[in-house]
Amino acid sequence: MNMPERRTRAMQRVEELLHCPEARTLLTSYGWFEGTPVVFAQYADPVDEVMGFVSVHGRAVLMVVDDGQTDELQLWHITVPSPLFPKVPPLPAGTTISELCSRRRTEKLMPFRVAFWSHSAAIHEIPCFVRSDWPGQVTPLPTDIG
Repeated sequence: MNMPERRTRAMQRVEELLHCPEARTLLTSYGWFEGTPVVFAQYADPVDEVMGFVSVHGRAVLMVVDDGQTDELQLWHITVPSPLFPKVPPLPAGTTISELCSRRRTEKLMPFRVAFWSHSAAIHEIPCFVRSDWPGQVTPLPTDIG
């Protein structure tokens, strides 16, 4: 599948997800709200390029990462750069989205910065699985649509 087809499929899946009341409730609990811009990325994309698209919006975004191999999507909430976050060194040139996301899985809200930002922003994953009230039971977020 070529990139435009893959991107179109990811867009369709996100649109379906955003029309699901249960998914919207979960997304809201992680900082999403109606009208939040959505930025699409792939694991191999350079962080600097993707954050350029994030910067254009001037507000928090939902970053959707398409793995390029399967229909699996990862959802990430990225805040605006702010002096309220600790100023961290910029990520090295060439850092990929995959590297950024793998570093951030261990923390709930982790600051990061790209070279062209004066301040750090924060990123956190929105899990695709929601724990139910019973121990050991996991309910998938309806991302397996279509």
